[in-house]
Amino acid sequence: GRALLALLVLAQPAWAPDPYGEECRSKMYPPSGPTFKGNIPTYVINLDLPPSRRWDDLMRDKKTELKTVVQNIKDIANTFFPSGKVVDIVDNKIAHLTATLPYPFNEELQGIANSSGIPLG
Repeated sequence: GRALLALLVLAQPAWAPDPYGEECRSKMYPPSGPTFKGNIPTYVINLDLPPSRRWDDLMRDKKTELKTVVQNIKDIANTFFPSGKVVDIVDNKIAHLTATLPYPFNEELQGIANSSGIPLG
């Protein structure tokens, strides 16, 4: 089991194309380059809100990007397990495990799922 996982982790970079299409650079602060799209916005997470609502503003603005990240993860999983069963299990069968997380993390994750439209798993 561990040997297979190590092999998959080591082999993955060879299979996945570079999503940004540029070489790794150093000493590039302030940011620039062909993929630079402007400054990153700042969000204040109001911890006085109920945990299920804390991430609503961020999800309102970034749910498309979050969905893209989740889809990329699913695509990688489906590369190794093409049946789609692993993604289905995570999306539908083990989402209830979030209820075992301590407060407030369980409610924050449920809130993110609700406001983003992404399955809780």
